[in-house]
Amino acid sequence: MDHKKRMDDFYSGKMSPQQAQEFLEWLESPEAEEFLSAEIIQLWSEKLKSQDYAWDNSPLWHKINAEKSGFSKPYVNKSQPPKENVSIWSWAKYAAALVLIGVSAYAYFSTQQRPTNNPVTEALSSSLWITKTNPSGQKTKILLSDGSTIFLNSASSVSYPEDFQTNRKVTLEGEAFFEVAKDPEHPFSVESKGITTTALGTSFNISTFNRQDKVAVTLITGKVKLQQLGSTQEIELNPGEESVLAVDEANPKKYAVNIRDRILWTEGVLRFQNNTFTDVIEILQRWYGVTVQVTGKPSKDLATGTFDNNESLRNVLHVLSESMNFTYQLNEKQVLIHFN
Repeated sequence: MDHKKRMDDFYSGKMSPQQAQEFLEWLESPEAEEFLSAEIIQLWSEKLKSQDYAWDNSPLWHKINAEKSGFSKPYVNKSQPPKENVSIWSWAKYAAALVLIGVSAYAYFSTQQRPTNNPVTEALSSSLWITKTNPSGQKTKILLSDGSTIFLNSASSVSYPEDFQTNRKVTLEGEAFFEVAKDPEHPFSVESKGITTTALGTSFNISTFNRQDKVAVTLITGKVKLQQLGSTQEIELNPGEESVLAVDEANPKKYAVNIRDRILWTEGVLRFQNNTFTDVIEILQRWYGVTVQVTGKPSKDLATGTFDNNESLRNVLHVLSESMNFTYQLNEKQVLIHFN
């Protein structure tokens, strides 16, 4: 007997009262308990496919060069299990039957009473959204259920629907690098500050840092389309191209960039490139999770330099102080900078 079909018929109100009563009685049987437990274990396994894992600083640049068609398989540190630590069997065995009996009964009788408006069906079909937020000083790697990967930078946030495999939409604040699994039937889109980036299977970086209302989209592999909110015009990027645009920008443009520079942050490499002192402060606060207080008149010199993987804040401050002519004090999460 097809128990899944019986359950679908029950939720959709296709059963007669007698069939529904027989179904509810079956739910209390050992056979139903075994079936429901297996179903919930499967659902739980699928849920664990979308998790945060330890940050991997293996250079993405090497992975890009390794495969002409795109990135290699996402790296997962197998020594670190997912955050959840739950006894799946006990949870499924004792909770499944009770929960589903209650929900099923409510779904059925609601259907019988209001055949044209089933609130349970509406609730089940509505999409729940998941939000991941990184504080300053923290980066995470998120594996989505469709096989896509998000590298989320510090002081950044992403949201996506729980049913992501059929609704591949993401909203972003801050900066993230996306490695998108191919699925022609379900385009992958990212919305940030009114700019929508759409891809089928590709990798790209999006940043809203230090750009006011503008969004910078850099394509690494594949192809993406950019569209402003309220506009029918689309910009198509090829690998190695970037576009910095705002919602109300009349003639958005694209240009060639050094794509490796754009994704160095995913490798833990801190890079300054003709940054003003104000930019430097914002970057340090975001990168290290510190607060910076400044006294005196800041230098107008621009900062340029690259610091290797996970360079200490003290070493970075020492180099910057020599080039920008300031003194500093570092007290745990607070930095005091003084210009003479």
